[in-house]
Amino acid sequence: MRVLVTGASGFIGLPLLKQLSEDGHEVLALSRSVVSRREKNVLWLQCDLSLPESYSSQVSIFSPEILIHLAWQGIPDFSLEKSRVNLDQSLSFISFVIDLETCQKIIVSGSCFELNQFQGECFETTMGHVKDHFTWAKNSLYSWLNMMCQIKDIQLIWMRIFYVYGPRQRPASLIPSILDNLRQGKLPEIHTPKNANDFIFIDDVVNAFSKAILVTNSSMIYNLGSGASNSILKVCQIAEKIVLETSKLTEAIERGSRQTNCNVDFWADLSHSRKYLNWHPKTTLEDGIKKTWNWMNLN
Repeated sequence: MRVLVTGASGFIGLPLLKQLSEDGHEVLALSRSVVSRREKNVLWLQCDLSLPESYSSQVSIFSPEILIHLAWQGIPDFSLEKSRVNLDQSLSFISFVIDLETCQKIIVSGSCFELNQFQGECFETTMGHVKDHFTWAKNSLYSWLNMMCQIKDIQLIWMRIFYVYGPRQRPASLIPSILDNLRQGKLPEIHTPKNANDFIFIDDVVNAFSKAILVTNSSMIYNLGSGASNSILKVCQIAEKIVLETSKLTEAIERGSRQTNCNVDFWADLSHSRKYLNWHPKTTLEDGIKKTWNWMNLN
């Protein structure tokens, strides 16, 4: 297939390109930055989605059959200004691709934050609720895309990604931050150690996107998570064992948090992902943290 990928140089984009290349697809990878990395059958285009003149000619010539839209700049800046920029760029760019009339499927990276749900199982059939500028922008993009894809008979696959982690993640993110602090013989200051999230390793997310290219069922939302929640305390415990082969730092946090509450504990329902994508996560939390730690030591 001819696959167009935005945000191709990002955390999900780079490993996804490698997978798409191995799968034999012809790929046009869009990025604001220059990337020296090269994969078989992958053509890079440095462009800015806010400037149609920087991409329109080559994208038209490429005539994509599938669009994978990962681009969302500025994270973790969730301000109104940044959210509007991302929404406007997405609407303009995807409209351009749709008007080419060659695109049969649009796959978009969504987020578990869209749901505004912090307790219990998050079902794929549940629609999101706006709670801030970021969720407004993401839910607005989904609503518009759902309408346009029905009108144009394009399959829409919305990937609702939970707490993805792994090599090349932003250093300030939870798991890289814990590992980096442990390298210095300490743990970062953690205010809510009992809170629990659904952590999913990057390789499993990439595998789901790869499978989504081939699926032919109706438009659908898919949750990409492990299907279980793990506390931040559990993450610290696993990471400390891997890095320092001890448990005393985590035990100290646990003793100091006995009076604190768990305000967040949610996980992904994977019914659609298992049934229609034939996908399930393969990487355990321990293996994923170990792989992330090994990568950090080599880079």
